[in-house]
Amino acid sequence: MSDLMHRDLLFIGGRWQKPVTGARTSIVSPRTEKTIGYVPDGTSGDIDRAVQEARTAFDDGAWPKTRIPERSALLRRIANLLRARAGDIKRLLIDEMGTTAMMADIMQVPLASEQFDYYATLIESFPFEKEVSEHDRLALNVLEPVGVVAAIVPWNVPLSIAANKVAPALAAGCTVVLKPAPEAPLSLFLLADILEESGLPAGVVNVVPGGRELGQYLVGHPDVDKIAFTGSTAAGKRIMATCAQSIKRVTLELGGKSAAVLLDDVDAAVAVPRVVMGGMSLSGQICASQSRVLIPQSRRNELVDHIAALVGQVTVGDPREPTTVVGPLVSAAQRSRVEEYIALGKEEGATLAIGGGRPANLASGWYVEPTLFVDVGNEMRIAKEEIFGPVLTVTAYEDDDDAVRIANDSCYGLSGSVWTTNQMRGVGIARRIRTGWISVNGAQPPTGTSFGGFKQSGLGREMGRAGLEAYLEQRAIALDPSV
Repeated sequence: MSDLMHRDLLFIGGRWQKPVTGARTSIVSPRTEKTIGYVPDGTSGDIDRAVQEARTAFDDGAWPKTRIPERSALLRRIANLLRARAGDIKRLLIDEMGTTAMMADIMQVPLASEQFDYYATLIESFPFEKEVSEHDRLALNVLEPVGVVAAIVPWNVPLSIAANKVAPALAAGCTVVLKPAPEAPLSLFLLADILEESGLPAGVVNVVPGGRELGQYLVGHPDVDKIAFTGSTAAGKRIMATCAQSIKRVTLELGGKSAAVLLDDVDAAVAVPRVVMGGMSLSGQICASQSRVLIPQSRRNELVDHIAALVGQVTVGDPREPTTVVGPLVSAAQRSRVEEYIALGKEEGATLAIGGGRPANLASGWYVEPTLFVDVGNEMRIAKEEIFGPVLTVTAYEDDDDAVRIANDSCYGLSGSVWTTNQMRGVGIARRIRTGWISVNGAQPPTGTSFGGFKQSGLGREMGRAGLEAYLEQRAIALDPSV
């Protein structure tokens, strides 16, 4: 395991190469607050080399021209190699970013292999070329790879989010420069090991970690054709502005402040445990977390008591333990941010029902207690802004129209849920909420469902058929039908 924690080389051009400088980024365990590993500190010179390798692999290499059966087989090989290394991936994610063992098993590890499998199957029947005729006219509609892709990945679900970008990019025939976040790069170095083992041609995927400045340099690189970014809305705005200078293609999956709407006929015994668990999973560090809980005023006291009781029962502690729900936050800075929002909630006049501090029994680690605010007005900042921590807010509404109004009163539109004993009623409410992905009673979509946001939650879609189309350019080739 030690060799997976300490990395001296960068994956560029299909082999492990020395970085431009000997600078390192230390990886600090959120659980112990101690250094557990390091990776090279990527520089603009490293990005230049990686982009050049990706450019050469796209312009002159075989990958964009590879036959679909061969491309599909390689994607499946990557999926199988990911499954074979599931144990190592799980340990890395627990150590480097504090994900719990429970969440690693549910979403951190299996979703990545599923994406490679999905796109391997999709491209086998995908219409990359289609003949179009009308009277005496004939043309080919052709879908071709967009080119060199810069894939920029956050720290919270690094491997799965990387797969959401790399898998469809490879399926389309693109080449990739992948930039992991400095807080959690180790699992993506392991992904590079797997890509090398899979037999992927040299230069098709390159991995260079770094912070915001390096990401901005990569976004502005003239030899990059498309940006695929997941992260904060503020960073997404900067990226979009940079892309506008050269009309660069861009997909953005950004922040959220999603609502879980409990209707007045809800079965609290069924809904509340799942709503609380969803809001607390990964310590609330999920962009699609439904951290705003909307409840009917007619059942306010009953539902508040139920929610508070369950938040108080959420297990906090060592992320390696299988029963832990809330582990540490990823960094001291992230804990400080969450604590500032908790203080702000008190100042704004919300009622702190439970939590709000640091667990007294945990001497080390960047932990925050599972926290619940009630009597939260939707104008409050804790209801408007993404906290990215184990903090739920409860807001009461008068009727269905009021619930929809409150749910939509946000600059975000990424996720959401409706909870009811009448599924058709739930679907009707869900259709009125302006968000890119929403469930009724916590239902989970199939792998081929697209994901992305309305409003300031993003631009474009990932996953599903739309996820592949995001890495393709469409053009028409007119033909002479008489020939």
